Amino acid sequence: MAHSIFIRDLGSFGGRRPQMLACDIADRIEAEILVRSIATAYHDHGLNPATEVYWFNYNGSVHEIYVWPS
Repeated sequence: MAHSIFIRDLGSFGGRRPQMLACDIADRIEAEILVRSIATAYHDHGLNPATEVYWFNYNGSVHEIYVWPS
């Protein structure tokens, strides 16, 4: 099963619609490694343990980044 990476800006009321960042990643673990690498590239970042969704702060706005099956 292929997986995609999505990113969503939470800065506006209720957040904006998720945008696809990458698609057709064959392995979920590979996709999760990419998500973690992108999030941790920012100084202010973290992982929501309840949802397993990474987040990072960029230009004063919080963004979520996550893997979803295609």
